[in-house]
This record gives sequence, structure tokens and C-alpha cells, in this order.
Amino acid sequence: MSDGSPVRRLVALLVAVAALLSGAVLGAGSAGASVDPGQKWVEESIKAQLVRYPGGVVSGNSIRYAQDDVTLTYKPATAPGGVVPADYAGCSTNEVCLYTTSDVVASGVRLSTGSLWCPWEKTNSLLDLRHYGLDNQIRAADNESALWAEGIWSKDWVQGEQWKMDPYGILFNLSTTNITFLNVCLKEGDLEY
Repeated sequence: MSDGSPVRRLVALLVAVAALLSGAVLGAGSAGASVDPGQKWVEESIKAQLVRYPGGVVSGNSIRYAQDDVTLTYKPATAPGGVVPADYAGCSTNEVCLYTTSDVVASGVRLSTGSLWCPWEKTNSLLDLRHYGLDNQIRAADNESALWAEGIWSKDWVQGEQWKMDPYGILFNLSTTNITFLNVCLKEGDLEY
């Protein structure tokens, strides 16, 4: 066989293809390894939430449940010197927001709602935080509306007020013990407890 034989050319071609494929696989592996851990946490959290409570629509780092008027926003931890999204802490006008961290600008999960969750006002029932995986998780709250809000603890069929928030108020370092429901009313006297 001469050096230019079809068999040698085929072998050389197969070796070259194998080298290209192994490089592509290694490149894909290193690309997967370089995925930002914070963004990976966001993606995994969103997937787990949609399994827990289907029906939400994902947009970026948020899930919107239109029927409940609830938006969950996932903010990953920021690397030192990284940019913190300026609007994360800014609870929108006419909304009540709950945070899983004691500092509203820290990484974590924020639940926002503009709806009344007030059984006495014949609106919705209490907002059940278990639907969103946030029972025993809320550590701060921000109220950018004229509504009253309270966190309700629940254990062994007993319920009671854990904290109460005035309109346009903000609360930090909340106790998360057995917090299961959020109550949002127009009048303070209509809060559940």
C-alpha cells in the first residue's frame, strides 16, 4: 500500500473525526462545569417549585401564578464585587413582599402579591406559603401598599399571629417558626387574628 491509499486516508480521517468529537465532548464538559452555581440554584429551585405547585409561568428568574396573583423571584448569591440587581429589593407599589432572608437585598426568594388574602373581606382565603415552599422560611417583609399584612403560625390545628405589618411598613429578622400563612387585608380589624 502506498501512503496515499484509500485505507490510510480513511484511517486518518477517522482519527481526525475522533479527535474532533473528543474535543467537542471535553468542551461541552468544561462548559457545563463553568455554569454559575447561583444560576444553577435558580434553575433547580424553579424546577422544584413547578413540581410542587404546577401552573406557574416562568420568566427569567421568576415564576408568576396569575390566578393567585403571586410572583416568586429567585435571586442567586452574588460573587464578591458582582452587580446586585437594583430592583430585587424594590417591592413594587401596591404589593406586599415576603423574603427568605433577613435583609431584603440578600440572595434568596421573594414572594410578591398585590391581592387581598383576607377571608373576612370575602376575597381570598389565607395565602398558603406551603404551595411555594416558603413555610418556615420568611425572615423579612415589605409592604408597599395601603394594605395590612400578618404572618400566621400554624401547628397542630392551632393558629395565631406571628407578626403584623402596617401599610407601607417593613419588617426584618422575623421568626420563621411555624409560619404557614399570609393574611392581607384592607383594614387592620379584618386581619385574621
